[in-house]
Amino acid sequence: MNLSPRLAFWLFTVLVIFQLAQTIWWVVFMNQLFNEQAEIARQLNGAMSIVESIQQKGIERQIMVRFEGSFFLILFAGGIWLMYRSLVRSDELKFHQQNFLMAVTHEFKTPIASMRIYLDTLRSQKISPEKKQEIIPHLGEDVNRLEKLVDNVLHAARFDKHGYRLMREQFDLSNLVRERVAIVERIPAGLPKSITTDIRDGVEIEGDAPALGRALDAILENSLCYHSGKPIQIAVSLHSSNGRATITISDNGIGIDGKDIPRLFERFYRVGNEMTRRSSGTGLGLYLCREIIRAHGGTVTAESDGIDKGARFILTLKTAISNENSTSR
Repeated sequence: MNLSPRLAFWLFTVLVIFQLAQTIWWVVFMNQLFNEQAEIARQLNGAMSIVESIQQKGIERQIMVRFEGSFFLILFAGGIWLMYRSLVRSDELKFHQQNFLMAVTHEFKTPIASMRIYLDTLRSQKISPEKKQEIIPHLGEDVNRLEKLVDNVLHAARFDKHGYRLMREQFDLSNLVRERVAIVERIPAGLPKSITTDIRDGVEIEGDAPALGRALDAILENSLCYHSGKPIQIAVSLHSSNGRATITISDNGIGIDGKDIPRLFERFYRVGNEMTRRSSGTGLGLYLCREIIRAHGGTVTAESDGIDKGARFILTLKTAISNENSTSR
């Protein structure tokens, strides 16, 4: 017979209550038993030493029963707590997975609907060739968006099963950061946006450039999505010292509540109320970012001064060569 986790939890709770009742009953029963034995010894005019011996043995056995009962109660209570925590996390994960399915469905539908409109437009005889040529780049952007979403889902599944296998090579991290910033600058945001950079030249590392590009995209695109309705301001810096490269990405967006920061990089987790959310996303971007950075032996952390006060993401990676004498830009 297969029991659901919730049913198993309640059965285990009933077992603990039964164990508590049994322990109390045994203590009371043994107390009555030894009192009766002591009373019988008195009635039979037994020596006072015998009566005291019976009472002492009674006290010792009560202490033993109480100790053993308390030990098993603590053990069972710990088991209940672990089962309860597991159930809560399971429910949370199920909730986030359901929201992920809804979000990813929406994310798939949007570029597909856009591509269908563009294709219908290209088929139309009423549209001039010049207008059709203007549509093609937009069609390519939707294809890239759809391909990126599929890649994120596939990579998340691979991380979960086997971790990430790096394709290591030495490359210029400075150029990679500039390339990813340039790509994000071309993404329509619906609001005025400005991206300032302070990127040191010649910072080289050994790692997987496409994977790190994906990690940077996740943070930069979050800065575009989670805005507070005012012009978007993003600052990107890259510096290196003591054999470590540090990338800092900060924005003036909606910020992060302190309670969300410890879980920010969990799979499917998204800040805010899932039922009233307006921003797009699948909850996989930051999870993939963390796993990619970890696979490179680095760290990624998030900071925020609170709601509506923006956020900062700090990535650290080991450099391949010393960059101490490189010029700044």
